[in-house]
Amino acid sequence: MKIKLLISIICCLIVCGCASVVDVPRNVLGFSRRSLVAHKTNSSFQVYQAPLDEVFQAVALALEKEKYYIFTKDEPGGFISVMNIPGMVDTTEVGVFIARQTDGPGVKVELASRSTPAQRAVAAVLFSKLAEEFRKI
Repeated sequence: MKIKLLISIICCLIVCGCASVVDVPRNVLGFSRRSLVAHKTNSSFQVYQAPLDEVFQAVALALEKEKYYIFTKDEPGGFISVMNIPGMVDTTEVGVFIARQTDGPGVKVELASRSTPAQRAVAAVLFSKLAEEFRKI
């Protein structure tokens, strides 16, 4: 019985690929960032001249000061997701992607969400606070 189960799991991994198997629990638990990544085509972004780690810490601090609920915080992956945006449904999620520019100097802070009003609300607050601390490029 155990051998059949093991063979079934191995076949599933071979056919489906490891990434999709790993992503199933994330989707079920609500940790997947797939929908936010898909909405990056309509993202709001700014580029700042500063070290990546300093920008990440400043973003996290600004979001905490605004009393947003930080749902996911992944510093190595350069990702923070927030909820509980005033005036929006509590479960509306906004993703903040923080990465070095690939085509030039600086750090890109990019916001994406399925809700355009939520994305704009967080962008207005976050970008104004970051502009006080870092120089925009």
